[in-house]
Amino acid sequence: MSYGFKNNIRTMIATMDAQRVKQGDITLSNFIAQNYKDNDGNDLSVRHLYSELGINPRTTTVEQLYADADAVCLMSEISRDGARRGMGMAQREVAKQRQASMAGTYDGGRERFMSREVFLDPVMRGAVQATFYPDLIIREETVNQPTVTIPKIELSDAQLKDSSEAATVEEGSVTYGSKVVTLKKKARAFKVSYEAIRYNSLSLAQIFFEDAGRILGHSLNGMAVDGVISGDQPDTSESAAVIGVEDTAKGIQWIDLARVAIQFALLGRVGTQAIGNATSTLNYVNLDEMKKKYLTNAILNTMLKSPLTFPEDLYVSTKVTNAKLVINDPSASLVQLTSAPIMVENEKIISKQLEQAVVSITTGFAKIQRNASIVINPAVTFAAAGFPAWMQPFADQ
Repeated sequence: MSYGFKNNIRTMIATMDAQRVKQGDITLSNFIAQNYKDNDGNDLSVRHLYSELGINPRTTTVEQLYADADAVCLMSEISRDGARRGMGMAQREVAKQRQASMAGTYDGGRERFMSREVFLDPVMRGAVQATFYPDLIIREETVNQPTVTIPKIELSDAQLKDSSEAATVEEGSVTYGSKVVTLKKKARAFKVSYEAIRYNSLSLAQIFFEDAGRILGHSLNGMAVDGVISGDQPDTSESAAVIGVEDTAKGIQWIDLARVAIQFALLGRVGTQAIGNATSTLNYVNLDEMKKKYLTNAILNTMLKSPLTFPEDLYVSTKVTNAKLVINDPSASLVQLTSAPIMVENEKIISKQLEQAVVSITTGFAKIQRNASIVINPAVTFAAAGFPAWMQPFADQ
């Protein structure tokens, strides 16, 4: 049965690439569901595309795909989908779809590129856990150029003031301006011997490209953590505050975490995330408060009415140095700016009998509120390195 796909693949992919540059990431599954319908008006899927082209992902080989001048363009989408899976992007979308389905808001038409039988759940292999940068950001925004000017706002003295009848109301001040954020292109080229993959099925060949996604995911993790700690300016003028601890001999203790929680509460921040390297993460999970469950009632039962938020999520990153620990509020810390989403270019190098795929993304992380993250340094005391002036809460006036 014809659905209008045959001899139209090149046009489809060119349209998707143009749409990705202007509107952000879109998968082949989404594109087909949005633009192709059956006679009853139902969304078509990748399975319909495969059916019309005579492709079975489990049995059709790379060599057979390259024999079709039109269908060969699908190799870039197969590689791209593998990279997205390696980054955990596809699995996060599936989780959102399941939640939407349970809530009765799922609109259908968004299914995996490859068949369920060959889909090796990357959650079991750590893809989602390893790629954690989406958890650190407020949201991802699509921009149309690699250098972006965004607002810079600082609340300096905007609290309420007493005012008598007919008196001039004292004005608070909000300092604002702009800053330039430069996006970086992250790319990874994979060269695979044509002989090594030509006889493999499309589903099996796609797995090789998951590694490209894992590498990109780790790179973006590092960029995001750098953004949390150092901000987005070359002069580190928006870097996070670095404070000391109660006792350098004991390192980071519960009292140090509580101090940050109290300060965040006064600022209206919620530090639900902790980021550390292998050493600081091990020290964190080894805290007595983390290991033990206290079943007895407290001697003094007190209900704290000012909400304090302690980290609920713990991430490991080599970008955190010297056993420091970063406490982050993901609702106000970073925004991801992307001018070119995941893109894949495939080419066959005939002279060397190589198949080459270059996977790339052009993106960056902009700091929204500087006081949304704090670095605890166990090598100095809090008495010597306390909260800076710009992290002081508003007076209760």
